[in-house]
Amino acid sequence: MADDFDQQYARFSRRIEKAMILLIFICAFLVLSGELLLSFDPVRAFLLETERLEGVSHIP
Repeated sequence: MADDFDQQYARFSRRIEKAMILLIFICAFLVLSGELLLSFDPVRAFLLETERLEGVSHIP
């Protein structure tokens, strides 16, 4: 009985671990792609309201 529970728990924890690792990679990809998109002036002006309101480029 205990061995069956241990096997089921090990299987469950492996699936959860894989899902968490996948979510970490997805979040890292989204952050990096968002930062990359914000480096382009037209995209940044479209996405950021403060960029439109201030009317000032981020480049001094």
